[in-house]
Amino acid sequence: MNMKHGDQIQRVLSSLEANRFQPVFAANGDEAKKIIAEMVPRNAMVGIADSATLRQIGVIGELERKVAGVINPFVRELTVDLNKYDTFQRMLLESLRCDVFLTSVNAITMDGKLVDIDGVGNRIAGTIFGPSKVILAVGRNKIVADVDQALKRIKNVIAPAHSKHKKKRVPCATTGKCVDCNSEERLCNIIAIIEKRPHRGNISIVLIDEDFGLGWDVSWPEERRRRIESGYGEVTWEFINPWHPKQGLNREM
Repeated sequence: MNMKHGDQIQRVLSSLEANRFQPVFAANGDEAKKIIAEMVPRNAMVGIADSATLRQIGVIGELERKVAGVINPFVRELTVDLNKYDTFQRMLLESLRCDVFLTSVNAITMDGKLVDIDGVGNRIAGTIFGPSKVILAVGRNKIVADVDQALKRIKNVIAPAHSKHKKKRVPCATTGKCVDCNSEERLCNIIAIIEKRPHRGNISIVLIDEDFGLGWDVSWPEERRRRIESGYGEVTWEFINPWHPKQGLNREM
């Protein structure tokens, strides 16, 4: 894409609105944090899905100080201790029943489609149906030309980098490319393409004019790609895996 950031973002905002989403522009992470905090009613229960972007902009702590309650299973103490796995699972389900569901998305196309890939499915499930309000915080680096480019980037950039940081035993964590593996720890089990706002859905997208989360184009300058991955790595850690023979329970869940 050869258009300037501002023109690109404006086009995406217009496309999202045409697809009946509720797009909002944020100039930077601090502004995005303020916008999201103002969107959430004080009496709301907020469910959090795993998102580096949310941690990077600091909005979770802001909401914890403001709203009635925040259900966030994705904190270090719950995700690295196998003895707390049942608590993690319970909170994962509770987060889908909240008034407001907060997460991000892997890619947004220029014509306003949301493209997401998930290992468990809680992010996608909560985005599509259930909570009264869904808010997606999305950095400009997640804008792609179309669905084909989104899927290529997710499978050959995002999933391999994510798997590497999470120390998953999958081929792409080593090769850096998707081989359509059959690993138990594969992260790309579910693909969702949301072309229009779902019936009864209420989805706001806060599009941030900064790079957040994971995702880049291989043609971008190496400095920018490294900065994105470094920022992602600062707020990401390895989760315990209950199916891992050395970490887990080795039982049917």
